[in-house]
Amino acid sequence: MALTGSGTISLSDIRDEFSPGSNTPVSMGDYYRQGTKIKAKAGNNTATHLAANVPTSGALSLDDYYGAGIGFQFTIASDTTNQNASTIFGDDFTLDYPKLIVVNSGVTVGATTTSTYAINVPSGGTGDITITNNGNIYGKGGAAGGGTGGDSIFVGTACNIVNNGNLKSGGGGGGNGGTGGNGVVAANASLNNFVDEGGTPYGSGNTPNNDAPSWFDAGSTPGYGGSNDLNGQGVVGDRKWCGVDLNALQSGRVNNSWGFFTTSSNFRGSLANRGPFYCSFQLGTTGTYTLTSATLTSTYGSGYGSPQINISTSNTSASQGQGGGTYTGGQTMNLNGNTTYYLVGYLSNIGGGTNLYYNNFDFNFSLNVNTLTSGGSGGSGGAGASYNSAAGSGSSGGAAGGTNAGAGGSGGNGGALGQAGSNGVSGGNGSGTSITFPSTAPTNGTSAQSGGAAGNYINGISNVTLTNNGTVAGNTA
Repeated sequence: MALTGSGTISLSDIRDEFSPGSNTPVSMGDYYRQGTKIKAKAGNNTATHLAANVPTSGALSLDDYYGAGIGFQFTIASDTTNQNASTIFGDDFTLDYPKLIVVNSGVTVGATTTSTYAINVPSGGTGDITITNNGNIYGKGGAAGGGTGGDSIFVGTACNIVNNGNLKSGGGGGGNGGTGGNGVVAANASLNNFVDEGGTPYGSGNTPNNDAPSWFDAGSTPGYGGSNDLNGQGVVGDRKWCGVDLNALQSGRVNNSWGFFTTSSNFRGSLANRGPFYCSFQLGTTGTYTLTSATLTSTYGSGYGSPQINISTSNTSASQGQGGGTYTGGQTMNLNGNTTYYLVGYLSNIGGGTNLYYNNFDFNFSLNVNTLTSGGSGGSGGAGASYNSAAGSGSSGGAAGGTNAGAGGSGGNGGALGQAGSNGVSGGNGSGTSITFPSTAPTNGTSAQSGGAAGNYINGISNVTLTNNGTVAGNTA
């Protein structure tokens, strides 16, 4: 405590201030500033010398000691951040001499990040170090998404803290909300860019060109006799092709049943005599599709094998790409939307020589599909309160991306100074028929993040003697 600024002052008063606990006779020569009792101030010490008016030489008067005190004092008179006692006191930080940091009333000292401190008293200091807070000392708030709040004061050297104001850590960040689960919804897929690759255009004599993919070798396939003929020549009279939805009716046709037929729920093919089917198409929806039937009826002779439907993303190599394979009635296939597929229908294991003939070769491809709907995104948590900002509010979760999908959970609010952040809300669960393609669904919403913990209003509490006359909030470590 500094000496009186007026009135009577004695030699014993000077001794008790600058040589506390000593009962020795006073020799004024010991009490020059920069003498043995009143230490000099280092050039890099930014604090005020509390005995700055005491002469360093010459005649001394008791009046020279009015208001003088022992130690160096650094007064924080305006808002600031990231104060470090080692920097403040410079080389005198390690001097065994009193050092004081005073935060004036109405002034706020803050930390700018959660890894820094509003006031840092690092290890290595000596002497009686005291922080007197008459204002506010606040840590940095934790980041949105559950970040831990920052600390207010770090103490690595023995230190006295007298808190007459507000000493609070940064608030914890609010937790993010969980993502909504994916749902499943039944849909009628669109059939796009359908092309009759094998039946048209016409060649000479009002018969098709009988195109086939290059990988289909009719010449080496028993029973086909080297012909891809869709019209049934040789064994019986022509049974002529009718195109897509009867768009290529040929004169002399037996009936209108041979061609490709498309509806909103399926497309089917029917032909007579030789084959093969050959078309290309795209689907507007990714999902698992069903070849509901593939039948061969009223064969001529015997041993003509089983109907086969090959799906491929290539017309030069069979069974390539996503969903590629050879299927029979009732089998399912995983097909991607907006991908061009080539469908070829033919017979396997033919043993009937060159007299291959069938009255009807039919297939039916369902466009009814269970498809994925995406869950909503999780809301973001709010940032924790800081020395210069209030706690942030969590945002709402995203809406479900479609029927049966779960909505995203909302984010938690950031914590006030010295308080933990709020937890986010878990995402809603998806529902609907189970599927495994394009991914397994429905799924449950994900769990939300927990809110972040508040920081420490004092980190290094074991080094501190605390006198609290104000308000503290947060944790200690």
